[in-house]
Amino acid sequence: MLTRFIAAFFLVLAFSFPAMADESVYQKIVQQPGWLNTSRALTQDDLKGRIILLDFWTYCCINCIQVMPDLRYLEDKFGDDLTVIGVHSAKFKNEGDSENIRQAILRNDLRHPVVNDFNFATWKAFDVHAWPTFVLIAPNGAIEKAVGGEGHRAELESAIEGLRSRYAGSINKAALPMALEKNKQPETVLSFPTKLASFASMSGIAQNLVVADTGHHRVLTMQPTDNGTTQVDTIIGSGVEGFKDGSFKEAQFNHPQGVLASINWGGGPQLIYIADTGNHALRVADLAARTVTTLAGNGTQGHDRHVENKPGLEAQMASPWDIAFYPDKQHVVVTQAGLHQLWSYNTETKTVSAIAGSGSETITDGAFPGNALAQPSGVSALDGVLYFIDAETSSLRMMSGGNVKTLIGTGLFDFGFKNGVQGVARMQHPLGLVATAQGEYVADAYNHSIRLFNDGRLSTFAGHGERGHRDGPVKEARFNEPNAVIAVGKALYVADTNNNAIRVIEGGKVSTLKIQPPASADVPEFSKDALPNLSVLKPQALAAGKDITVRLGLQAGWHINADAPSSLALFAMTPMPLAVVSFDKQALQASHELVISKLEKGEYRLQGTVYYCADAAGSQCLLKSFDVEIRAGDIAQASVMLPLN
Repeated sequence: MLTRFIAAFFLVLAFSFPAMADESVYQKIVQQPGWLNTSRALTQDDLKGRIILLDFWTYCCINCIQVMPDLRYLEDKFGDDLTVIGVHSAKFKNEGDSENIRQAILRNDLRHPVVNDFNFATWKAFDVHAWPTFVLIAPNGAIEKAVGGEGHRAELESAIEGLRSRYAGSINKAALPMALEKNKQPETVLSFPTKLASFASMSGIAQNLVVADTGHHRVLTMQPTDNGTTQVDTIIGSGVEGFKDGSFKEAQFNHPQGVLASINWGGGPQLIYIADTGNHALRVADLAARTVTTLAGNGTQGHDRHVENKPGLEAQMASPWDIAFYPDKQHVVVTQAGLHQLWSYNTETKTVSAIAGSGSETITDGAFPGNALAQPSGVSALDGVLYFIDAETSSLRMMSGGNVKTLIGTGLFDFGFKNGVQGVARMQHPLGLVATAQGEYVADAYNHSIRLFNDGRLSTFAGHGERGHRDGPVKEARFNEPNAVIAVGKALYVADTNNNAIRVIEGGKVSTLKIQPPASADVPEFSKDALPNLSVLKPQALAAGKDITVRLGLQAGWHINADAPSSLALFAMTPMPLAVVSFDKQALQASHELVISKLEKGEYRLQGTVYYCADAAGSQCLLKSFDVEIRAGDIAQASVMLPLN
């Protein structure tokens, strides 16, 4: 029954087809009814006379993901001379659902028509054997070329060039009935969040979150507020897809995923390591310096599986998916999903080495290099043991003393939704996990559930196998392809990827985190220079752990100038100035009494400039800047006055 899949995902195929006109090829393409990115199903007449490139894919497949830049390149180069059509032939049951395919289209920003080949009718009609496979069709309906696997961009480019030259002047370039799925999607604070991390706040009382906001090509840090919401306070990355180091505003990522925090508030480094998946790189964000630097990888997908103590910037990675410290904080383990390996980055020597996985995509236990993995996508360490998820074998595995052992999972095509022991239990393309004293919690993505492995047995902890977005008791709650789970105190936080949400499991119930976007997309920067018309107030001693009120001393008959860029920001000063809260002109206009929630102990500076005018028509407008030193500690005062008049 599974013989059509014998090539798995990376077999390179070459087919020979007769180069003859055959309009029946169009019927093979349009026989399925479920089309996406279009306003209606495509017809044979829509396709006749075109240069067509069929991409047979399934959205779990790392090789299918890694050729998407090749497709984008060909689409951009040939424009309306080329028609790319995605034929989605699902491996996993969950992937056969058109709504789930739609989410994958959004997540990967696909801009061409996609048909849901739910029963493999188109796959069989073209005698396909592997994901991905490309079939190039000439304008006369003849199959020009078919190749499978990665690495065929130049070959396809040359073939398309030949067809364009041969059929110059007769290629059908009429616009297809396109209706991109992304144009139907409302804006959300998060876009397909994938991985999570946490770190203690400066006081050590609260826990801040780190979120890979993957669809927005950025990483966020968030802190809880006293009103039950969570505030975005740091945006790492410009939000523009690309590969660029520099300041938080300038840096560019490409679908970043794994995040790992190493924060030392006592004057040490404040770092967030980032698996920049689409750029095939390991990056690091320095919260103190507010800069992003590349540690390993150079933006180009690699294929070398024999890597030992290689300088990080000389190495080429392949879709790094998740990261964890193991066996100590000097070593960052990187799941190389595209190479089916685990690598380790040494933070002192700045080198990388392969530590698990022969590179073959299968499930084999034992010591390296004899063991084999299949698209490792999640990793977590506890008590000297490294636990990891192999997505394509739907397995939970562990590594200790250099040896890999499988805890749940048996093969590439063995999946389902069943509790029990090894050999009986089944998952469906899990993507993340966290190891805790209670066991290993697994984000079982395609079963839309959180599973728990404990004492040799897999059980269902939250969710029940059906996608949705429902809060409430854990057995009634619903998720939509959760990608990660982490433990924060007594709670579990879940990156609920297709719901564009962070979910919280605590006390037997699931809730959705209420996320407040930053007051301004522009993160304020600390000024070392004198501000205009500066008023330097005496240092203020304020109460830690209480709400602090900032009052603008604006007399009656005056108002904040709506046309000027008024702003105030509070900067934590240890070890480097870092904005912790800011108020833009809209906030200043709305209220002359602004609240800073529960200020933590420490040294701060309040800076900003306020523009204000008299109410009388034609009267003068003024500006005044402030730079106030603040110490938050064990005292009673809970307000500060900024005199304007």
